[in-house]
Amino acid sequence: MRSAKIRKESTPKDDSLFGLLSSYKSYNTYLRILADEDESELAVVITRNPGFWKNIPAEQFGKFRQVKRLDIGTDRLFVKYILPEHLVKVYGPAAGMKIASDRITVENMLSDKGLYIIRTSSKNSQKVFSWVKKTVNLSPQRKYEIHEICIAEKQE
Repeated sequence: MRSAKIRKESTPKDDSLFGLLSSYKSYNTYLRILADEDESELAVVITRNPGFWKNIPAEQFGKFRQVKRLDIGTDRLFVKYILPEHLVKVYGPAAGMKIASDRITVENMLSDKGLYIIRTSSKNSQKVFSWVKKTVNLSPQRKYEIHEICIAEKQE
């Protein structure tokens, strides 16, 4: 009789960018664009958990309505593998929007309510919508670069 050979099954290592990003699978950023047409104002709400939408202050945003994905021109309003803290750390307080700092109001409630809110005039709606499209469609390479920047800052 032949003795059965024990085969050592090696799991292939996934060195692709998606393989490297897979350890950050639980990191997600969700976006919501709110518009108040009476005040001609836009608000971008960023969070890591859609359950935090209920923490949006009703007294400030009661008159706002949600802008639909089709109006923005994108098919989704979330970013995989990135946390809101990473966007703010890498891109600054405006999270990468190309709007002058005197034309935006930032409310950082990430630590207590899990929300990061950027308010601006509705005149900047095209800039906000293009920022949403750019952020939602970040390449895997750029996402990995963002993680490298955040890890390097943690180590220093």
